Amino acid sequence: MQRNLLRYIWDHSRKQQVWIFVVVLVSMPVYFQMLQLPKLIVNGPIQGDGFDSPQATQPFLSIDLPFADTLFGQTINLFGGLQLDRQQMLIALALGFLVAVALNGWFKLYINTYKGKLGEKLLRRLRYELFDRVLRYPIAKARSVKPSEITSVIKDEVEPLGQFFGDAFSAPVFLGAQALTGLTFLFLQNTMFGVITLVIVLFQAWIIPRLRRRLLELGRQRQQTARKLSGRIGEFVQGMDDVHLHGTSNRARSNIWQMLRRIVVIRFELYQRKFQVKFLNNFLIQFLAFIFYLLGGYLVITGRMDLGALVASIAAYKDLPSPIKGIIDWDQQRLLNQIRYEQAVEDFANTPIMPGARQEPGDKPADPIRDGFELDHVTVLDSQEQPVIQDFTNSISRNEALAIVGNADSGAEYVAEVLARLLVTSSGHITLDGEDLRSVPERQTGQRIGYADSNIFFAGGSLRSALAETLPFTGDAPPILGEDGSGAAFSPYENEPISAKAGEVKDPSFGAEVNVEWPTGEIADRLLSIMHSVDLYEDVLEYGLLRRLEANADETVISGIMEARRQFADNQSGESSRGAVELFDPEKYSHQLTIGENLIFGTSVDESFSQEGLPANRMVRKLLNEMGLLSRLFDIGLEIARNNVELFGDLAEDSTLLQRSGGPSPERLQEMKLALEKLSGKKMSDASEADLEAMLDLAFDYCEAQTRFGLVDQQLQDQFLAARKTLREELDKQENDAVAFHDPDRFNPSLSVLDNILFGRIDSRRIGARERVLKSIKTLLESCGVADTVFHVGLSFDIGNGGRNLSSNQAQKLKLVRALLKQPDIVILNRALSALEAGERMRIVHTIVEMGKQDGTRNMGVICVPLDNGGWDDFDRILLMEHGRIVSQGAPEKVSERLEAMAN
Repeated sequence: MQRNLLRYIWDHSRKQQVWIFVVVLVSMPVYFQMLQLPKLIVNGPIQGDGFDSPQATQPFLSIDLPFADTLFGQTINLFGGLQLDRQQMLIALALGFLVAVALNGWFKLYINTYKGKLGEKLLRRLRYELFDRVLRYPIAKARSVKPSEITSVIKDEVEPLGQFFGDAFSAPVFLGAQALTGLTFLFLQNTMFGVITLVIVLFQAWIIPRLRRRLLELGRQRQQTARKLSGRIGEFVQGMDDVHLHGTSNRARSNIWQMLRRIVVIRFELYQRKFQVKFLNNFLIQFLAFIFYLLGGYLVITGRMDLGALVASIAAYKDLPSPIKGIIDWDQQRLLNQIRYEQAVEDFANTPIMPGARQEPGDKPADPIRDGFELDHVTVLDSQEQPVIQDFTNSISRNEALAIVGNADSGAEYVAEVLARLLVTSSGHITLDGEDLRSVPERQTGQRIGYADSNIFFAGGSLRSALAETLPFTGDAPPILGEDGSGAAFSPYENEPISAKAGEVKDPSFGAEVNVEWPTGEIADRLLSIMHSVDLYEDVLEYGLLRRLEANADETVISGIMEARRQFADNQSGESSRGAVELFDPEKYSHQLTIGENLIFGTSVDESFSQEGLPANRMVRKLLNEMGLLSRLFDIGLEIARNNVELFGDLAEDSTLLQRSGGPSPERLQEMKLALEKLSGKKMSDASEADLEAMLDLAFDYCEAQTRFGLVDQQLQDQFLAARKTLREELDKQENDAVAFHDPDRFNPSLSVLDNILFGRIDSRRIGARERVLKSIKTLLESCGVADTVFHVGLSFDIGNGGRNLSSNQAQKLKLVRALLKQPDIVILNRALSALEAGERMRIVHTIVEMGKQDGTRNMGVICVPLDNGGWDDFDRILLMEHGRIVSQGAPEKVSERLEAMAN
């Protein structure tokens, strides 16, 4: 990887840099005229030089042939120009100055925009190149680096380089051209001015970079410390469980505080030196202004310099410090960004990476494995240079089920990792179908070999995306970069044609949302089969039950769910679910619902009709007031507050009884006490709006089946049913869709699949009711033919960052499903499913071994490093290992005695 920043920029943007150089050169005559025109305006129209009489005129835009005096001995006029009087000349020159200013500004706009896009494209390319190298890290290196540090480098540390990429060559060219033009103009006005300016500029260029050397070193220290801080914070976040388990939060604070203090010390010294340099730089610039005013004024007074030349010189001087300072700053930025670049790419460049050919994509599916592995005298060393596999020689066919058995230090798991290319051999040779395993493309092993162990990590996303990631990639993958960084040229504009030779890095199209569209047909059927085999189907089916169907769901699916609802209602008299669910009935008050839920009897689409929004809902309050229910609800709220205070008011905040009773929180209890004090002896009409809403909130949230204060008698239930009916009629009359009402004969898209089938509420008082109801519903889904559809709905379940929303059992099963879904020729189970109980784990392993057979012939090889002793008859061959060596091998019956001895 290129170590020199300027060389890196030039290699990947030379055409664009040359174009900027051409534009800069074209802009300099305009810049010169912008300096020249003030002099012509002051000396000509303003002071009257050349206008001896009121009727005098001078030519405007007269054009002479360049170098005609030298070549032909006389001036040759190509265009005589326009004859203008004094006022006309003032207007013409002023307009000319305005045009020059506008053109100069347009050139700056174009150059800055162009180099801005240039910088962003190069920054994109650098980030992509760094990530490309990470993908090609050896597995041992990838496991040892801190993810947060890699992220910090690619995302943050190279970010400042983006601006410099565009300025790397264009800034010194543009600023240098401006400075040279200004100096030339000054020399033309007065040689002494030019010499003095040149001396000051050269002194600045010599002294300022020397004073800034310490700044560069401080910048390096700041960046290194910030990277360590990022890595350390990442470690604490990843190990948050241990921080809380061992009570080390204060040690973590101390650690981070010391690192932050170090950064403050570095930055403070950086600020001091930075502004010291800035002070000196500004003083030198203003000292030059002092010389101009003193010496220039003296020359004008003594008549040795005209006023127009002094005004033009001062104008040129005012513009000159900016490019000079810009060049000095550019050199500072060059050195600073060179350090940033070196630090960013240092580890990436020093790490040996796998050849790009190994990860090249293919335009067709990988060829099946024909024979299998051949291992010849393979030795593997661990990170301490100790052998974990020694002189391992064996053949492993794709047409056999092999168990590699051994205790914890046998090295059996390392054999599995070597075959999966998660470890590299220290000596010896491994071939796959006769080809060196090191040179076999990843798409070949990735598609044709499945691997599962007990380690758990998944990128954030849905179950569907986690599964789809293992399927063959079919998008447009950007090219893999060569060792010299080739293979990814760039263009500053997206719409420029890109030649195949240039190898442009295309905008990646392989984001999580692009390649997660779930395929149908054979793959979908295989997924269902595998999910059943590893006992993950019902878990995903339950996730589907808890989700809502899309608005455009198929009518057949909705019909199936409605049929399941009817069958579930009919089966409520069965022994398994009798009384477990109180079904919704528009004509009945539901004791499992709160008062607010009974009143609305649906799901709120408008937030004002939600449980929290009801106390402030003017329409609901008006209706309840007209029916005489509002004051009753106010009284119910007071009674709820009074009962809670009587029951729990004397308990301490940390009381176990308060926590176990399901009573209100200490904060909520305190609010009730204050409300009772304020409302003591008052009626609803005397209560403030806030107090009224607080009491209504308590009342609307009251559920008789859970709290049992006996506040809702039959008469009040009937009144609430009447209010429910009136509210629905009012909303229908207004054609207001604020509530999706519960209707026994209609599918409610605002409810989950489970709630649509239940069409009721599970009795929370019955132990085990939820499990019995879910089991009954899953059976109904099967009989109604919509179970698989609900299963696919469950695939959209968010597994969380790192798979944290899954249990260990589920995560390990999912990893196994991913290994099997791509229909591999060989599947490697390396002490997989460690979170499961031994019986369930052995049953799943047996299922997978049998899965590889078809009509008595094995078409999927199985290499298993088991966690359990037993089930050996499932395998065609057993390979027994001790201390990294093979001690016995053969059919199960041949090594049975050794296996029994090991088990004992």
